[in-house]
Amino acid sequence: MLAKALVVAAPAAAAGTGAASVPENPATAPRVAAGAVRFRLWLGGTGSWLGSRRASTLVALLAIFTMGPLVFLSTLSVNSIYSTVTDASNHRLSGASALAAIYVDTAMKALITVEDSYAHRQVLVDALRDGNHANFDAPAILATEQDLRAVQSGTLFAGVDDAAGGYWGYQDPPGPANLIGQNFSTRDWYQGLAKTGKAYVSIAYESAAQGAPLVIAIADAIRADGRHAPSGTIIGILVVGYDLSATQRLFSNFAANQGDQIEVTDQSGVVVAQSGSLPTKLVRDPSAGVSAALKGRTSVDRIKVGGVDNFAAYSPVPDIGWTLVARVPASVALADADRLRGYVIAITIVLLAILAAAKLILFVVLRDRQATHLALASANTGLSLKVAARTKDLEASNRDLEASNRELEAFSYSVSHDLRSPLRSIDGFSRLVLEENQKGLSPEATRRLGLIRAGAQQMGLLIDDLLSFSRLGRVQLKKRRVYTADIVKEVIAELKQENPDRQIEFVVQNDLPACHADPILLRQVFRNLLGNAVKFSLPRPIARIEVGSTVGMGATNAGMVTFFVKDNGVGFDMRYSDKLFGVFQRLHRMEDFPGTGVGLALIRRIVERHGGKVWAEGAVDEGATFYLTLEDGNART
Repeated sequence: MLAKALVVAAPAAAAGTGAASVPENPATAPRVAAGAVRFRLWLGGTGSWLGSRRASTLVALLAIFTMGPLVFLSTLSVNSIYSTVTDASNHRLSGASALAAIYVDTAMKALITVEDSYAHRQVLVDALRDGNHANFDAPAILATEQDLRAVQSGTLFAGVDDAAGGYWGYQDPPGPANLIGQNFSTRDWYQGLAKTGKAYVSIAYESAAQGAPLVIAIADAIRADGRHAPSGTIIGILVVGYDLSATQRLFSNFAANQGDQIEVTDQSGVVVAQSGSLPTKLVRDPSAGVSAALKGRTSVDRIKVGGVDNFAAYSPVPDIGWTLVARVPASVALADADRLRGYVIAITIVLLAILAAAKLILFVVLRDRQATHLALASANTGLSLKVAARTKDLEASNRDLEASNRELEAFSYSVSHDLRSPLRSIDGFSRLVLEENQKGLSPEATRRLGLIRAGAQQMGLLIDDLLSFSRLGRVQLKKRRVYTADIVKEVIAELKQENPDRQIEFVVQNDLPACHADPILLRQVFRNLLGNAVKFSLPRPIARIEVGSTVGMGATNAGMVTFFVKDNGVGFDMRYSDKLFGVFQRLHRMEDFPGTGVGLALIRRIVERHGGKVWAEGAVDEGATFYLTLEDGNART
């Protein structure tokens, strides 16, 4: 009835006079008519107020409410662009820093491996006899030192001190005579070797040699074989010094290929290598990023270097206690942002000029009260067009940022690809030398070449895993209903073939549920999880590995299912569980359980891309259990 009353009352109100039509509901019609009258009065009053204002007042108000938001949006856009580009630069620098840290770690381990092989040479062990310097065989010691320096380029000296750190002149080239008889047990290389019990890379220091060159020393213990002294007793210390120019040469080519400025510091933060000129004195990097990296933490920062603003990323080199700093001038990193800022400013100026012109036109038009509504409509239309144009500009900026992200992924792939070629050459030529000169090579030479091949192959595996990790972000998921039990059984069959001599008991839940996932990536997840379970249960006479699922555990959303892989292996300390799924993070020694440290990081990235999560529980020597959540395969049926 109310709708009919409105229909009848509307013609009467429009005519402004008494109407002949009679409403069906006399009680409702007067209220509707009164409302229409009040609205017409308010509209007329508003028009009268606008008409009574000066044109300059109206133009000023319009300028405040149009130009102000435009300037605000432009400022917000510029800030957003700078923030996004800064984050992208920091992300790229972090990757470059981490990759460079791996390179430094590998290079220094190679030097340590060479020295360690000489420290275990029988001829050197025999030359030191019972560890008493008076009984040392000087010619044999010097011959070994000369051979080491001939094999390892960049050495400043090679010397043998007694187990207490005493120097007795057994050095090539000979050291100052006034040092004979002095004790160097207070030196960092001695203290580090005594503390760790294994080969130790010292901090940088000024050598006692002529000219006091800056050096780092690698000290390794020479242990008795049981003939002249109890087996395992330290009978001497092999100390090899490297001029900082050697470390500069060692890392300079890698730094040049990175395209960033690289700085390497020792355990005390002293610079041992850097892009550009060679350090001529002991210079300590006091930055907070280096201090954090020395404590094992990665970080990014924006710092001043020589008065130049730089972005910097810091990564630890954990096995030797050094740090790696990758820097790039802010002017270079923000070049794209500066260019976009210029575009935004130019567009904003043009838009402001257009708005100013519109206000001027509006000022003229407003002097004629009859054209007020037409002028306001024109200004609003112009503003809508400008907002649409600005929206298109922002969409173009987003496309540029997406292109930058693709370039960052391509950069990671390119760096890893460039490292693979020299590694293949090292492995291939080493194999040719072994095959073509097998009869002519001494056992020691054969062993050295084996070490070189093993190191090259390990680095190749590391690069392959790094490539897989970087490519994962570009892989398009092809999700479908997958029978999890079939994939688990296939992986178990492969592992049994690869480990025919192991006693492994695989227990798979009979009703293992299906899931909705990419079958290829899901297979990689279970391959890595089950492979890890097999590897870390190696010390057990009979390994037991379980695969199953639980209801609700860890699943935050309905329609998710939780899988687990449990083993009776060596387990891990839960205090360090946050490191399990990081790239190149390891909780066990490489000598005990080989690997690259990328497998669990791949698992987490695959599961998270599927919308799930992964975590682990365990205890030392009590095994470990890894959980992951995936979409239930029956949820979409």
